[in-house]
Amino acid sequence: PQSAEIGGRIALFKYSVTRMCHLVADNAVQILGGRGVTLTGMGRVVETFHRVYKVPSVYGGSEEIMADLAVRQAIKAFPAHARL
Repeated sequence: PQSAEIGGRIALFKYSVTRMCHLVADNAVQILGGRGVTLTGMGRVVETFHRVYKVPSVYGGSEEIMADLAVRQAIKAFPAHARL
């Protein structure tokens, strides 16, 4: 049996991975300059990654939805007398 909190943990993990991919893609384009946006040559891999990394993040929902799910599940786990 799976844990009741696994959805929130996976959502938070997916959110952080998506954000990290965004930072990596942006920094790689900055480092390579104009070559980072070309379809051929040295920038091909960076351009492909920059174009494609967003596709898997759409399958499970937007980043905001994933973060919201994680926060809601974390709040459910708080004791009733806890104050935020």
